[in-house]
Amino acid sequence: MRTPPGTVSRRRTDVESAMAAAVLRESVLGARRSSRRAGDVLRAEGFTLDEWLVLGTLEDADGLTMSELREATVTDKATLGRRVDSLVTRALVYREVDGLDRRVIRVFLSARGRDVLSRLTTLLAQD
Repeated sequence: MRTPPGTVSRRRTDVESAMAAAVLRESVLGARRSSRRAGDVLRAEGFTLDEWLVLGTLEDADGLTMSELREATVTDKATLGRRVDSLVTRALVYREVDGLDRRVIRVFLSARGRDVLSRLTTLLAQD
């Protein structure tokens, strides 16, 4: 019996789609497990996962605006505001008005923030 044109490619596409879905599912599950573990370690140190992400992002690109920081950390505006406020209170980050546009506030990692981030990163790397 002859296979109609397009049948083989459709079957291959179905198999590839199923494989892609399986890989995606395993990736999401792995990310959730890692996130849960990291959250537990950070919580024991008095930090949230979002705060750690803010510190790490600022280490890579210091002086971001809140919008840039929100996009980089994939955090909603309200949550990010609370997390940055918490980090400012603990002197781990600080805010400055942009030199060119006074409406823009930039967030910077303090020396103390770098030290704390280094310690947290070491703790997260253990295991």
